[in-house]
Amino acid sequence: MSILDRATATLFAVLVLILGAVVLALTAGWLNPVAMFNLSVLPLEHRLTIGLTTIILFLLAVRLLLVSLRLLKTEERQALISNADLGAVSIAMPALQSLIVRAARQVGGVWEVQPRFKVLTGGLIVRLDITVSPDRNIPELTRKLQDKVHEYIAATAGLEVPEVQVRVKGIHQEGLRRVE
Repeated sequence: MSILDRATATLFAVLVLILGAVVLALTAGWLNPVAMFNLSVLPLEHRLTIGLTTIILFLLAVRLLLVSLRLLKTEERQALISNADLGAVSIAMPALQSLIVRAARQVGGVWEVQPRFKVLTGGLIVRLDITVSPDRNIPELTRKLQDKVHEYIAATAGLEVPEVQVRVKGIHQEGLRRVE
């Protein structure tokens, strides 16, 4: 979700919260908002302000609805492997994620893998956050990891992997031993 969509959702949530509080106060018998509303609707410029506010709220609601529907679609995205005479062949994102994790775990010294990837027309960009063994040469391990993921995805899924970014997010610590 983009920053604009988050800001829209936050603004919309705050406005709905305020509106809900006013409606709750009205049902409890507080009549001040009704009198204020009646006074504010009478002048023409106030009606324009209320109308514009209502239109903005409506547009915010439509935007949030479209964003939520678009998010549901992105979860179902797939990467196109080939488009042959008999039809298209694609791979689902969870399957692709499993392949990336499997390839990464084949490299000795990698303890934990958190893959993220972006499907582009020219292939797949992979970003890996990993935890490694403390006794490994990190530059060598990450180079092997990049090569392995690149080769494995190309061989199993038939997708080009022009870029494999690796970030070492931690060093694996076995249980801390107490010195006495």
